[in-house]
Amino acid sequence: MTRYKTGYYERKNRYSSRQEDEFGFFIVCDDQAILRCVNAMLLSSGMVGLSDKEGKMHYMIDGRRGGNYVLSQIKKKALVLREGPMTEERYEEIFLSSAIDTVIEEFGLPPTLIGTTIVRSLLHHLYRDPGLMKCASKSLYPLIEREFHMMPAQIERNVRYAIKKSTKLQGETRVLTVLKSMTDRTIEEVICRYGRT
Repeated sequence: MTRYKTGYYERKNRYSSRQEDEFGFFIVCDDQAILRCVNAMLLSSGMVGLSDKEGKMHYMIDGRRGGNYVLSQIKKKALVLREGPMTEERYEEIFLSSAIDTVIEEFGLPPTLIGTTIVRSLLHHLYRDPGLMKCASKSLYPLIEREFHMMPAQIERNVRYAIKKSTKLQGETRVLTVLKSMTDRTIEEVICRYGRT
C-alpha cells in the first residue's frame, strides 16, 4: 500500500497500523513543512532514517524522549548494522531490551538512577529464569554483584530507592512485588512483539 501525502504528516494516520511493505511520499514545499513532517514522524516512531544520494543511511533520533531512549535506539540500530545477518537469538535479545525499556518507562522509574539500571539487569535475568525471584538475596542479587560492584543489600537499597522515586507506583515499595509485576509485564511485552518467550 502506498501513501501519498502533501504538506505535513497528518495526525490521524500517526496511530494507524502499518504493513511491512508500506512506504510514503511526503511532498513538502517549504522549510516549515519539512520540519512539521519530520517532527510528526519523530513523535510517532521516535526515529527517522534518511538515505542520501550515495545510499548511506542517516538516522534522526528524538532526543526529547531522554538520554536513555536515545542510547537504546543507537545501541539497537548499531547492533543490527554492525553484526550483519539477524540470528534468532539476536532478534529475541533486541525485542527483550526494547520490552524492558518500555516496561521501565511504564512503571515510571527515573532513568538517571543506578537503581533503574540495576532493575534493567535484573529483568534480563528474571526473564530468562523467573524462579530466581524465590530467594532474591541468595540467587538473584549475587548474579549482578560483580556487574555493579555492590553487595546484595546495596543492590536492594538502590532498587528500593528507584521504586520510591517512581512517578507511577503510588506508594508501592516492596521490591519483590514490583519486580514480579515488571517481569510479568516484560514477558507480556515480548510475547506481544516477538510472538513467544
